[in-house]
Amino acid sequence: MHLGGGCLHEFAHGCDVLGGGGGGPATESLPLAANAIALNGPVPVVTLAELPPDGLVMPCSLRGNPAVCVERIGTGRESIPIRHHVERHFGKPVVAMLCTQIGGYNGPAAVALAAHAGLPLLDGDAVGRSFPGFDQVAMRLAGIPPTPTVFADEHDRVVAVHLGNRDGLEPLARTIIGGFGGRAVSSGYMMTVEQAAAAVVPDSVRKALRIGEILAEPVATADAIRRLADEFGGVAIIEGRVAAVLRPTGVASDQHTRAMVQGTGRDSGRTVRLEMGHHYLAAFDGDRTLAAVPDIIALVDAYTGLPVCAGELRYGLRVCAVALPCPPVWRTPEGLDLAGPEAFGLQACYRRLDVR
Repeated sequence: MHLGGGCLHEFAHGCDVLGGGGGGPATESLPLAANAIALNGPVPVVTLAELPPDGLVMPCSLRGNPAVCVERIGTGRESIPIRHHVERHFGKPVVAMLCTQIGGYNGPAAVALAAHAGLPLLDGDAVGRSFPGFDQVAMRLAGIPPTPTVFADEHDRVVAVHLGNRDGLEPLARTIIGGFGGRAVSSGYMMTVEQAAAAVVPDSVRKALRIGEILAEPVATADAIRRLADEFGGVAIIEGRVAAVLRPTGVASDQHTRAMVQGTGRDSGRTVRLEMGHHYLAAFDGDRTLAAVPDIIALVDAYTGLPVCAGELRYGLRVCAVALPCPPVWRTPEGLDLAGPEAFGLQACYRRLDVR
């Protein structure tokens, strides 16, 4: 399998669904991916079985303020000095790039980074969706150390962080990214192919592409959402109109935006409440929890069939909402501690979508 220009839009739309309303719009990194493919050719997508077990897998992602990233999209070539630094440090070759999180902007961005670095893209990622934290990745749960973590910008400036523990990484990373002007490409949690077998979420690239293909089918959006739920073991939450979007007015970091969706069509008479932060965090029908993180809640515009990011949700929008199950690693006690409802300040109890 190769990712080329003919399927990039479908791939990006699938990444936006897996972003769960966050991670930045995937369509904004499409120019990077299209340009990289035009210069370097389609990117091979490989499985772990196709790679030497002692070769290095290099996770890579864009980090920074989403508003800055819209204006400074970079070049995609930041992966080249990162690869050189990683290979010098470990004394062995990088044989594949791993998209750190398939959800949102970083899905197509990983295609650009892999193309410029001359690497195949592993069919997997570190999250299976999008999360805001540096440490909310499957590698942490597998015990892979996060450092050395390497940061680079479009001016070929490179900073490597080496720590004895993971506790100080996030504040240091934010300082480095701020010094780069609010945007950087980073790579951490380096591992061998053998280690990656138990430390990554498999099949993410193909899954994103398949989701985009379903949304592109010439059927009503509500029908596409139901097919999406059926194929991936999810739940079609509601088809309706956004009746209110209540954004917090204070400065407390734990405050969430709340939205009300009034049902239309077969969902007439129902109202679903959404809790949102950087992502769609939970959906409620009265006091009943319909879905909550780490499961993936996505909203799609009922007219265009395109995913709607949490920051773009507005009054009057006609939407179809769906919940898709998260990768199994996030349903473990350790995964729920790191990325369950309580990690995002929610009181909702997590219940698996497939056991209701």
